[in-house]
Amino acid sequence: MDPRLPITGKSTGRTADSAPGTTSTGPGVPPRSRRSSIRLVLTVLAAVLALAGVASLGVLLLQALQGAEIWPGFAAGAFYALPVAFLLMAGLVIDSIVHRRRG
Repeated sequence: MDPRLPITGKSTGRTADSAPGTTSTGPGVPPRSRRSSIRLVLTVLAAVLALAGVASLGVLLLQALQGAEIWPGFAAGAFYALPVAFLLMAGLVIDSIVHRRRG
């Protein structure tokens, strides 16, 4: 018998439509932890802040090129949103490294 073929009658942990290397969630699989939901919220927050900061920086530069008066909100968005997003992303990367080393 070819060892690459699945043995009939035994469960492989995958469904017919799942990709190789992935397992289905069943009764033996623990639910996602609270930590991962917090990480997801922080990741989305960092992405939104980064996009808002880049957008406000773009608008700020366009207004400066046109010679128009710059609204201080755009300057504040560029000055505060981008560094906060960077710090959040750096913290998420460090947390991920620590989490992988521990477990």
